[in-house]
Amino acid sequence: MALIVTDAAAEQLGVLVVEHEIADPQGLRLFARSGGGCACSGPAFGMTIDSPAEDDEVITVNGIRFLVDPLSAGNLDGASIDYIDDVMRKGFTIEAPNSAAAEGAACGCGGGGHH
Repeated sequence: MALIVTDAAAEQLGVLVVEHEIADPQGLRLFARSGGGCACSGPAFGMTIDSPAEDDEVITVNGIRFLVDPLSAGNLDGASIDYIDDVMRKGFTIEAPNSAAAEGAACGCGGGGHH
């Protein structure tokens, strides 16, 4: 499974690992869950501190240990994690080009013409 972590995200994740005393075998669990409301909105992504399960994929990128369950792995393959810090928002973002949402761009949920 491929995963990209930007330098900004790696720096902030490193701070998180130290602050929360995340130690082996723990890591940062990346997961996909069903999107809200619209059937074509695809999965939403999240991150939490966890210990690995037997069937997890364990990936180390930029010194950060990530855990991904088999159901989320397909949606997160090729994903990139970034850290945004600007006037409008601050935090981690996960962009996953291989998720169902990336393929459903022409879907017409909510009546808005976002094509």
